Amino acid sequence: MTITEIARLAGVSIGTVDRVLHNRGRVSPETEKRIRAIVKKYDYQPDPLARHLKKHTKYKIGVLLPSLDTGSGYWNKVYEGIENYIKNDLVAFSFSLESFFFERKEEGNFEEQYKAMQASDCNAYVIAPVLQKKITDLLLENSLDKPFCFVDSSIPDMESNISPNKLPLSVIAQNPYKAGFIAGKLTQMIGAREGTYIVLEVYGSAYNQNERARGFCAWFENKQACKAVHVVVENNMHSMSASIKNCVENLFKKYSDIAGICTVSVEVQFVADFIREANIKNVTITGFDLIDENVRLLEADEINCLIDQKPVEQGRLAINQLYRKLVYEENPVKKTDIPIEIYFKENLL
Repeated sequence: MTITEIARLAGVSIGTVDRVLHNRGRVSPETEKRIRAIVKKYDYQPDPLARHLKKHTKYKIGVLLPSLDTGSGYWNKVYEGIENYIKNDLVAFSFSLESFFFERKEEGNFEEQYKAMQASDCNAYVIAPVLQKKITDLLLENSLDKPFCFVDSSIPDMESNISPNKLPLSVIAQNPYKAGFIAGKLTQMIGAREGTYIVLEVYGSAYNQNERARGFCAWFENKQACKAVHVVVENNMHSMSASIKNCVENLFKKYSDIAGICTVSVEVQFVADFIREANIKNVTITGFDLIDENVRLLEADEINCLIDQKPVEQGRLAINQLYRKLVYEENPVKKTDIPIEIYFKENLL
């Protein structure tokens, strides 16, 4: 079925059909009803490639992510999903990328890169809103006039704090509270011990980490023999690794009955390193993401369990949503919940 065939069946011009399909008005209600009935009957779907070739449009996507050499490779995987989808699936559609990487510890740098992206000639954006207060302030003060998607996280009370025209078209992220709750359950069940269970948060400004920690602690409510302690790492040493190891060392000095530690981010590897170096036994270690070093430690029994957020798939889905908006002019899926995938050594792919 083509537009020409729809026009012939409806007894109208091709231009009239085009106006109905793209909601451009100037068509009588009776004619529009007749055209839409034909479209429905024959399940007409527009050909995006033909439309693209006719319009000769080029699409540039701005990508605002933490520096790819941070996050132990996590952000590199998100970018890999974005880049591969454009190269492999959208090769016929003239899509390109412009990257705006920021240092997560520097809010000023994040704002600088946000405004550089906003001033660019990009047609749409993919954003990791890891600095929740800063991104909210920027959207309120300097709202984006192009479609954009969030990956990795949402921001709290987004719909009530930000007007609809300033919201992302789509959010691709795991439900952090549920993931944290499951992480608490797993950590306690694997440990099968009474005592203190630590939930370690590396970035206190990240909504998804806050929610994971809250979910983790919720699992331990009303459990008389176990308690959860929520700790935010003070990242004040020469490296993230050193800051985490120093924090964990101080926790063992403070609590003599630590039975498990969950890091609600990719940095669980540094907790495992400390436990091995200090020769501490019988402490369950859980965390997030199948980055290479975490997988190695899981295989070596130095990490007991990982929850994966599928960062490559997040990147792919974000570009897919923007593609459907830019090329098809469709409204994307408002929210995509990434599955909570649980990995032990035994079920690694």
